[in-house]
Amino acid sequence: MNEFYVGYLPSAPPAIRRRVRICVAAIVLLAVAGSVLLAASQRGFAKSYFEFGKPVEFSGTLRLQPFPTLTPDPPDGSGPAARPPYLLVATGKFGADAFLAGQNAKHVRLRGTLIHRAEGHMIEIGSSAVTELSDSNAPRPEERDLGDATLNGEIVDTKCFLGVMNPGEGKVHRDCAARCLSGGIPPALLTADLDGSRRLILLVGEDGKPLPKAAYLQRVGQRVFIHGYLDQSNTFYYLRTNAASIAPLP
Repeated sequence: MNEFYVGYLPSAPPAIRRRVRICVAAIVLLAVAGSVLLAASQRGFAKSYFEFGKPVEFSGTLRLQPFPTLTPDPPDGSGPAARPPYLLVATGKFGADAFLAGQNAKHVRLRGTLIHRAEGHMIEIGSSAVTELSDSNAPRPEERDLGDATLNGEIVDTKCFLGVMNPGEGKVHRDCAARCLSGGIPPALLTADLDGSRRLILLVGEDGKPLPKAAYLQRVGQRVFIHGYLDQSNTFYYLRTNAASIAPLP
């Protein structure tokens, strides 16, 4: 005779109890294993940093074109700089062009907050944080023409990507990136096409000046390919291009 369990009885028959225990244990084990596999399959956050609330002083030479940058002074006052140049931005979702106007090639001291990750370094500065110093003999940037290039990747805003937001890329960040780029944050193509390592390629117009925002804002946060002319200045890569040369990947 088959065992049968009635709900109001104090306990189930032995065989039914064993089957229920085995089923419950199997479900628990499957749930734990599924959770572990799901967690392991997720991509971790990038090692990016925004030293919020810890402003420090920097000194170096400003370059305003195509984007504001600071070439740091060498530690002993001579020879090449010990650190690569920094991109400069203002607080919030704005570029630093407005309050640095007229200070190209000036030797300055500024106070700002460091933003950094493996792909680059940036300083967020305030409008009253720049002091002009005496003339310096800053070395000229080392420049190379790398020729025509067609690169695949994603257009990102450099401020969020380098550390202010994490993740600072992908569809989840698209709206924020569009607002930052509209405010003057330098745009860049995140690509691994140069040497297999992920790099930021700053996007500029064919004349070497900032690329009009209308050329790329609708392509932010999606995979694209861009054709242009590639230059290198110190550690920065620049791709000179135009709106017609930016297209979504199929």
